[in-house]
Amino acid sequence: MEWIQRNPKKAVALSALLVLCLVLLVWGLTGGGDDSPDSSPTLGGPSLATPTATPSQHLTVLPTPSGMPTSVDGVMQGLNSSGKGAFTKSFGTGSSKSLPKHHIVVKAVSDGEMMGVGWWIPFADGERKGGEAPKSKTFSHSDTTYGDADLGRILAYGGPTSKTTTCMIVVDGKVTEKQTAKGPYGQVFCQG
Repeated sequence: MEWIQRNPKKAVALSALLVLCLVLLVWGLTGGGDDSPDSSPTLGGPSLATPTATPSQHLTVLPTPSGMPTSVDGVMQGLNSSGKGAFTKSFGTGSSKSLPKHHIVVKAVSDGEMMGVGWWIPFADGERKGGEAPKSKTFSHSDTTYGDADLGRILAYGGPTSKTTTCMIVVDGKVTEKQTAKGPYGQVFCQG
């Protein structure tokens, strides 16, 4: 006790060191320094998953997607429900509303056969929407359209042998939208 009164700064430092050692001891005994996830749930939820250095299972066959369209109607339904916004029904043509005139081309290209393509050009002079299962590696449709933005859409599905599937929208000779999906059964959507 006498030593504490003669050396108050040393006594405080020693007390702090003892508290720190006690905290580290308790923390180490409870597993606080372990970087791996605890086997017990975190805050009542499931355990966290962590990546492994080597896979536990080897993929021998590519999985087949369960929600692929099997008809042109399925492609068109995917186009309408893709969540990328909606076109409203138009009345009359763009020229009767004094909208700017444009030449639009909607394209899809894949390095393997495509399963399906759906397209929509709401203010086109000709056909305004269509869909097909081209069983080819390329698709293109062009028309005259009117407006300032969102002149057309295209949705393309790659096939089982496709490595890349790309869609593109070209307005007046300029690419306004281009998207690429990689892998078999790749789905790609363009709007522009």
